[in-house]
Amino acid sequence: MIPAELGEMLGEIRTPVMFTAVDKYPHATPMNWLWLKDEEVFWFNPAGGTRKIKLLQQNGNVCFGTRDEMKKDARGFIVWGEITRFEYGFWALGRNRKVKTQMLKEKSQLKFNLGLLKFWRIYARHPDIHYSTLPWVAAFVRIKPKRIVYCLDDGVEKEVVF
Repeated sequence: MIPAELGEMLGEIRTPVMFTAVDKYPHATPMNWLWLKDEEVFWFNPAGGTRKIKLLQQNGNVCFGTRDEMKKDARGFIVWGEITRFEYGFWALGRNRKVKTQMLKEKSQLKFNLGLLKFWRIYARHPDIHYSTLPWVAAFVRIKPKRIVYCLDDGVEKEVVF
């Protein structure tokens, strides 16, 4: 069980950055995300067909974190965890629609825009170009945290180990 102060912060902070790496090639990017306190798991919804997805498929260990509004001395957290579920493709969006709806409602600033569908040929030719999560390449990643280090506005680091 996480402390109430950490749970509150996870409910308020908007967009963390996920760090992925295989061998010597690190990659960091902001992500659509959701913390489900009842299950004590994180959900991420990265755009598919990207370097990030390839790295996540190769390495099940994940690290992500953020500072509130990306300010140096602001409250923030960093999480080390492991992927417990990875789904990819159009049907994954249907199976996880409840998670996606809650994610967009509560957290994410990165939203799907139907107007972008008119550029499907560009997306098809250049899979690394992604401005939203397209339904046919949607990925859903469930992460069980192993360790969370966080600090509030007082700057004192605290740790939770699962």
